[in-house]
Amino acid sequence: MSDNKSFERGSRISHSYIINDAEVKEYLNNCEIPIEAENVDLNDSLKHNIIYPRKNTIEFIVTVDGESTTIPVKKSFPSSLITFFQFGSLLIQGSHLDEMEQKPFVSPSDVNQLKKIEREKFVLPTKNVALKKGVDFRTIVREAIHEFFKKEHSGNTPLLATLYWFIFRCYDKTLTKSFHELSKCPHCETKDIHLEREKIDFSNYSWSCTVDKCKKEILITDVFRLFEKVDKHENADATSITTYLENVVESFFIVHTIKSLLEIEDGLVNRFLFVKDGPLSFSGETANMNSLMQNLITYLNKSKRINLVGVENSGPFVDHARQIKDNLDPGQVFLLNNEHIYNYIKFGNPKEQRYGSTSYYSGKFIYKSFDERIYVLTLPVENHNTYYDQPELGDLNNIEEILMNIDKLRCDIYENAIIPVAIANKLISLTNHPSTDILERFAKKSMGR
Repeated sequence: MSDNKSFERGSRISHSYIINDAEVKEYLNNCEIPIEAENVDLNDSLKHNIIYPRKNTIEFIVTVDGESTTIPVKKSFPSSLITFFQFGSLLIQGSHLDEMEQKPFVSPSDVNQLKKIEREKFVLPTKNVALKKGVDFRTIVREAIHEFFKKEHSGNTPLLATLYWFIFRCYDKTLTKSFHELSKCPHCETKDIHLEREKIDFSNYSWSCTVDKCKKEILITDVFRLFEKVDKHENADATSITTYLENVVESFFIVHTIKSLLEIEDGLVNRFLFVKDGPLSFSGETANMNSLMQNLITYLNKSKRINLVGVENSGPFVDHARQIKDNLDPGQVFLLNNEHIYNYIKFGNPKEQRYGSTSYYSGKFIYKSFDERIYVLTLPVENHNTYYDQPELGDLNNIEEILMNIDKLRCDIYENAIIPVAIANKLISLTNHPSTDILERFAKKSMGR
């Protein structure tokens, strides 16, 4: 007993050294913490009242959502992991939503009309998993991604064809590029490799490295630069790319659908609203896709129109939106600029930083609907820097009609959810406990463990 009491007294004495230390006190006095809701000041010039248009020209809503779970197939050292991905593409006809709005209650059969979802599956070797002897792990990961993009997804052409169309701007003959500059060769790591459009091998959508001593195959999916985060030999680990890969695939399912609509009928894309789970952005190594996406958005808005919205369901912006909800009127948006973001949501200097300058092709804002639900949304913008310096409602193309349809998509599966994202998420979810256990047993059995 006496030894225990001596230990407790010693612990209290140790605490006192920290509590009474002048340097520690000074450091803590200089620390900042997020501002409480009652102290948040909303700039009135960034508030705008929304007036829904009389006519709704959006007839169809398309949403894409992805889910992934990483499974240990060998837990002892050295551990081995694989990642299962599942992506869902959901099409909703606007007239079905109008019919549901007129009903006193929504039955399960009504919701089932909306559950026409296309599922796509993909397995990625993630850590210490080899498919071929003598092949480095980086190449194994690159080829797995490439093979998934080679498949025909909801159309007669593979995602590889859409990626080619996208990076070389084939949608506009006056803007078509002759080459794409790759950051470096995934094999010899020579920097700034030119991938010439005319020299592509369409049998596998690939090129040969231009360096004489290399000449190894460069895949078109290498333009995502995900291979840069995968070590070739010593550290056979691709866990750091799974989130980026999930976002890339979701985004390219949308681009793939846009391409298909443009090929079917001129102006058909105007009648669709594309809903993405999460913000409209590419981050990390994939951030080079932002300028290319911006080019496509600009082209579509010149002669047609693109209705595309990103919906956030969690994170600091959603927490902040709930915090300031009472400071907005129903049917009002609050545009988020650098000053507000870095004063109240993120830590940084608004005079020296531009939010998402390398990752976003969209403008972020908070919307309080007429039934007082709160949403954090992003819409494409022509000039990212201009928007976050001084956002205007006019920067967000067709915002009133898009928000009118967001309002139609409301549901109560979880707080401030919208129907397509909530349904897609539930139908493709891999992260609940039973699914994870089943996938782990399936993977081990299939791999002979």
